[in-house]
Amino acid sequence: MKKLPKAKSAPKSNPKEPKLVTSKHPIVLAYDLGGTKVAVGVVDSTGKILAFHREAAFIKQGKKATLEQLIRLGKEMIAKYPKISAVGIASAGPLDPVKGELLDPTNFSGPDGHWGKVPLAAILAKGLKKKVILENDAAAAILAEVWKGLKSNTKNAMILTLGTGLGTAMVANGELVRGGRFQHTEGGHIIIKAGDESAPCGCGQIGCAEAYLSGRSFAYRGRKRLGNEIIDAPQIAARAREGDAAAIALFDEYAEMLSIALHNFVVLFYPEVVVFTGSFAAAHDLFLKKAEKKLAKLLERRNLVMNLQPKLVVSKLENQAGLLGGAYVALRAIGKL
Repeated sequence: MKKLPKAKSAPKSNPKEPKLVTSKHPIVLAYDLGGTKVAVGVVDSTGKILAFHREAAFIKQGKKATLEQLIRLGKEMIAKYPKISAVGIASAGPLDPVKGELLDPTNFSGPDGHWGKVPLAAILAKGLKKKVILENDAAAAILAEVWKGLKSNTKNAMILTLGTGLGTAMVANGELVRGGRFQHTEGGHIIIKAGDESAPCGCGQIGCAEAYLSGRSFAYRGRKRLGNEIIDAPQIAARAREGDAAAIALFDEYAEMLSIALHNFVVLFYPEVVVFTGSFAAAHDLFLKKAEKKLAKLLERRNLVMNLQPKLVVSKLENQAGLLGGAYVALRAIGKL
C-alpha cells in the first residue's frame, strides 16, 4: 500500500518580526520634530508608547524633503495601527497652534533658505487622511511632564528643552501659558546679554538665552574658546569630567547664563519646578547645582518674604516628553483625555 505524503507543517513565524504591541485604549499618532531629528510613535490614552521610531530629520535637505519624510513615517505607522484616530505633532517654532502653521521656524533652513510660513497641519492631514493638531514642542513637553512626568498635583511648572535650540514653556495655575494671538512664549529669545557678538542666535539677534544655553550654541562657543573646530558638546563634557580647566570654565559660564535666564523666568512666571530635557540635559551634573546656587543668590532678597526658588529637575521621561506631548494634544482634541 502506497504511503501518503506527510502533511506539511505550518510555516514558522519570522522571529525577526516582533508582534505589534496593542492597547484597548484609544490610540493616536505623535511626532516630535526638531532641528536635527524627528521621532514618531503610536501612543494610547494612558500614555503608553506602543511603537516608536527616531531618525535624522531632513531639515538640511529642505522643506519638501522634510514634509515627504513626515508623511512617509506617518503612513508606515498608520499601516500597522489602522485604528489611529488623530495625529499630534510637537514641532520647534515659532508656530501658530490655532491655524496649524509653522511661522518660519528659527532652526529650520535648507538649500532654499528659511522655510517661511508652512500650513503643516493641513499638509499632514491631507497626506495621512487624519485630523492633525500642531503644538510647539516645548509646550507639548511641559504638558507631557504634568500629565506623566511630575507629581499629579503640580500646577506651576516650567520646562527648558536643551537641544538644537532652547525651548521654554510654562504651566501656571494648571493652564498652559500663551502670549497674545495664541502665540507661544519664546523664552529662548529673551536677550540676556545685549551686544555680545560672540553669541549669535538663529533668530537673527545676538545675546539671546538660546545663544548660550542650547546644546548647539554651547558646542559653538566651546569650539571657539578651545580652538577646536570639530569638538562637540559631549566631548567637552567628557573633558570637564576629567578635570580639564578650560572645559570646566565653559560649564561655569553656562551655569552663570542659565541662572540669569532662570531669574528672568521666575519673576515672570513663578514656577515651583523647572524641568530640563533635551540631549544637552545629559550634562546636567556639570552645571545644574552651580546654576541653582547662583539663582538662589539672585533671588536672595525676594526669598525673604516668599520662597521663589524653584526645584530644578531633569526629566524622567527619557527624551520622550515631546512625543508624549504630541499625543496629549491629539487625545485632548478628540475628547479622549
